[in-house]
Amino acid sequence: MQIPFLAALQCGDLEFKPYAVIDKQKIEGIRSSFQYHPERGNAHLVLEKKDLFRDDLFFTFEKDQIICRRKFQNLSGQVIKLNELGLTLAGITFGGIPRDDFFYHNENPRIYEVMAFPIDYRRTGEDAKDSSFDLQAGNRWADPGAVCERIGRSPYQPFPAILLGNYQSVHGLVHGTLSQRVFFHNYLLSHADETVTMEIFSGFKDTAWLEIAPGRILTDEWYLGATEQADRIEHVFDNYSKVLRQKLPPLYGATAINRDNMVWGSWNDGLYRNISEELILEEARYLKKHFPTVRWIQVDDGYANRDLKKSAHGLGVPYEGEEGVAYHKFPEGLRAFTDKVRAIGLRPAVWIGGFCPKDTKIYQEHPEWFIDYSYRAGASSPLDVSLPEARRYMTFALDKLITEYGFESVKHDFWSYAFEDSHDLYRNRDASGYEWRDWWLKELRKRIASDGYLQTGCDIVMGNPFLGEFFTNYRYGIDIGSGNWDYVRTNYLWGMACFATHTGDLFVPNSDSVGLFPGLNDTEAMFCLNYCLVTHSMVEIAGRLSQNPDSPRLAPLKKAVCNPNNGQDVFFTKWDYLDPKQKYPAVLYFKTAHFCPAEDQPGLPLRTVGMFNLEDEEQTLSFKASELGLDDSKVYVLTDVWSGEPLALEGSFSCSVAAHGSRLLAVSELGPAQLLDADIRILRSQKNGHTLKLFFDYAAQATLTFISVPTKIILDGVELPAPEELTVQAEIKENSMMEVEF
Repeated sequence: MQIPFLAALQCGDLEFKPYAVIDKQKIEGIRSSFQYHPERGNAHLVLEKKDLFRDDLFFTFEKDQIICRRKFQNLSGQVIKLNELGLTLAGITFGGIPRDDFFYHNENPRIYEVMAFPIDYRRTGEDAKDSSFDLQAGNRWADPGAVCERIGRSPYQPFPAILLGNYQSVHGLVHGTLSQRVFFHNYLLSHADETVTMEIFSGFKDTAWLEIAPGRILTDEWYLGATEQADRIEHVFDNYSKVLRQKLPPLYGATAINRDNMVWGSWNDGLYRNISEELILEEARYLKKHFPTVRWIQVDDGYANRDLKKSAHGLGVPYEGEEGVAYHKFPEGLRAFTDKVRAIGLRPAVWIGGFCPKDTKIYQEHPEWFIDYSYRAGASSPLDVSLPEARRYMTFALDKLITEYGFESVKHDFWSYAFEDSHDLYRNRDASGYEWRDWWLKELRKRIASDGYLQTGCDIVMGNPFLGEFFTNYRYGIDIGSGNWDYVRTNYLWGMACFATHTGDLFVPNSDSVGLFPGLNDTEAMFCLNYCLVTHSMVEIAGRLSQNPDSPRLAPLKKAVCNPNNGQDVFFTKWDYLDPKQKYPAVLYFKTAHFCPAEDQPGLPLRTVGMFNLEDEEQTLSFKASELGLDDSKVYVLTDVWSGEPLALEGSFSCSVAAHGSRLLAVSELGPAQLLDADIRILRSQKNGHTLKLFFDYAAQATLTFISVPTKIILDGVELPAPEELTVQAEIKENSMMEVEF
């Protein structure tokens, strides 16, 4: 059938055909009514299959932006097996030759290291890269079963939208999810008569069908709209995102919980399971004294009384009682440990892995509680949340691990397999994976502190903002471990697809830990640090920092984490994501000083720019002032954040960057009363003529570099000795104010 308001999409003469798949049979309802009110911007389509179902589609539309709310009701009088709802959208064209039609989905780089594919390209397992490492997190790129003809079906929790376009046009068509209470959307694309046919499926996670009771109504909601920016990856989903933001529920991810502070975790930088109460408390005391933005101490995998070489063990530990806890590491138990963390002035958090190894007591005694996950992981399995007895144990485990032991936040690793997989896994089929996901995450949220964080682990997340309803940050990067260049490169590529959505204000991205990176050389370690800083994804820090006070990497690390501001927008300069030769954007920037969370602060840097070379040989990289949103006709001061080297931006700037190397540059106005660099957070500034006022946050010894030597500095009402150099040292107190005259 043809729907009149679809013409506004300007994507051809579109055919619109809804249907349902019941007990594996595709069944189309018969159109019983269509109410169309163009003057009010709404319509209502009713399809019915006698004695089986009623399908209501409620539309609202404005120009080329359409929202559909679909309500499917079982009228059969008995339970039906609903596999999925479907919608065929046929006749799509963008005016170019069909072989140039393409699609982009956020999961593409996660699986294939490719951003966009031609519509007719047959993606197979050979297109996914080698999976030789990161065995605990799954494989490197595509895990078994993740490569699929259907787009958006992967378990990697992608940003839930797809773009269709043509390489020769900026016009495109976007479909996106507006609700994940029950359904998830996935797609098939093909050509027919030189036009594109898109099959839009509304399916269920972790089950092949849902048993729909008589009279039950299922609701789905989605967006369909046009874009004129199909060639600009940072803007392809702008229109969809605007609508999505109005539909999302209140989000923990949008709060300040993981934004201005950091988490020290006990896994990375070479520690892994080799932990103890003594070691962790030693780091906590050091961090409290020397790293003021670190607020949390997170015990990762390693608290279970278990051989260090065996598989990760978390959620199943409480089944073993106190014998399950490694008392040889935590002599007084985990509750005494969390109290000691609080006494230091930091807050305790715990890693909880959702997998249970098959050699543990819980699996050995109750294998019937578990999902058969052998298609992907042989040594461990997730609990089958569809079983009442499994759910009872899961909530008991949370009561023990969180409430009784006194942990206030949770890193939830290996959690998504029971909720985000698209295979048929559940024994009971009365609820979808997303319905059980809501139940489980609510149970977690009940038990952690109201201002506590909830962090995703594996599967690695590709920016699905719906998770922000419960989670505060999402891991988009694989474990950095001690540092591995291939891991760093991988995280860079995956991160670009997430940052391009500009949804960091909804849900904080987490690159995995920064630290001293013993497995990386100096050039690569600085690349990783610069990347995490520029992308504002520094949620975690790791390592035995207290044991390395003389490491040349410690001072840059302390400076880098002086103002995490996680989730702040990062922008790309020039990058044609549709050009397969341009695999990544080499120049990234954000619109503040690296030490200040607020934009447009007078006398502070206007921009911070990161230049990155992922290649194995030296490259010349460049950017223009206009690519940063600045004026090409003006002269700006560039300051190398690490060396302090003064440079100039006169329209454009270029430099050579070593293989696996990077540079971090502050961009400031050329004029008096300018602070070029600092290693402490400055909340805001005021400027009046040649006088600059700086407002600080926390107490620390600070180093400040000005554009010229100040004539007078007054700190908290006390005049300091007249400086003789551009760089000034000062002992800053909490909420200090500094007045600098030039």
